[in-house]
Amino acid sequence: MKSKVLTRIVRWSSALLLATASVLNAQTYIVVDLTALLGGSTVAKKINLNRQAVGHSGALYGEHTRAFVWASGNLQDLGTLPNGDYSSAFDINKRGAVVGDSNTATNIHGFIWDTAGGMQDLGTLPGDTGSRAFGINDSDQVVGYSSGPHGVAAFIWKKNTGMTSLGVLPGGDTSEAIDINNAGSVVGFSTTGSGDKHAFLWTSANGLQDLGTLPAHLTSEAHKINNSGNVIGSSTGPNGTHAFLWTAGGGMKNLGSLNGSFSNALDVNDNGEVVGASSTAQGGHAFRWSASAGMEDLNTLIPSNSGVVLTLATGINNLGIITAVGAVTTDHSQPIELDDTHQHAGPIHAFLLIPLS
Repeated sequence: MKSKVLTRIVRWSSALLLATASVLNAQTYIVVDLTALLGGSTVAKKINLNRQAVGHSGALYGEHTRAFVWASGNLQDLGTLPNGDYSSAFDINKRGAVVGDSNTATNIHGFIWDTAGGMQDLGTLPGDTGSRAFGINDSDQVVGYSSGPHGVAAFIWKKNTGMTSLGVLPGGDTSEAIDINNAGSVVGFSTTGSGDKHAFLWTSANGLQDLGTLPAHLTSEAHKINNSGNVIGSSTGPNGTHAFLWTAGGGMKNLGSLNGSFSNALDVNDNGEVVGASSTAQGGHAFRWSASAGMEDLNTLIPSNSGVVLTLATGINNLGIITAVGAVTTDHSQPIELDDTHQHAGPIHAFLLIPLS
């Protein structure tokens, strides 16, 4: 009994010491650089529960950029579709199936990739010429959009039935699907009768549901839905763009910003933690939002001597591990524009932020 009590005291003391050190050093995460394929720049998009991250790496723009899977320190090039020289990965499910897009000899097509079958072309809706795939759930259902002479339409793809159009909101003519959860609910955006884009939620029972916008705003986009049915994205109006969280019971909630008129939510896990980017006095910074802590600048939650500036957080899994994008620099006082070619911006780096506890 005495031994058990002593063990608990040691564990409690260690936890308290770690928590105190974390607060004093403003460090909540360990930062891991995912490295790069030939070309030097890497952008990570999503991470699954097995700590496999996906994105694209290579040249900053255009050819020789490749979709990748990162796992245990290794960056695997997924190649391209036949006759292609570009690919990018956007999502990965629990078993490691990846979706993204690649060019071919004639156009860009969405793909699904796994270790058994390699990269498979998802094709297009009838009569279309191009497609992109952005989201996948654990049943290998894929969503994205198909495009051609008749416009752009959101789709859901299933292995046995192929690609099916999700349609558009009333009066609209364009839609894109961005994510799908394990219940098969899909989110994205569609034009409306006014011509403005609105975030939507699609279910097989109810079809497309217009999620509206934040008060006084004109447009919105939905970027992710978790397995509880909570939706995140961005809403834009006269005073800027703000990240939102939508729930069936509470509607659309403004998540605010770090210090400015811009914020954009890009991912949400099943614990309700949201990540994205927001404007600050030093330019765009990556954020994490939770109901208990609100919006926090992730640059304040990593070691102050890391030599890293995080400009964008793109994914968060249920373990709280975050994929982020940024730059390696020791000067945190200057705004960083990762794609500012006129200022000869350095390579883009992708990072994993691993919680200390």
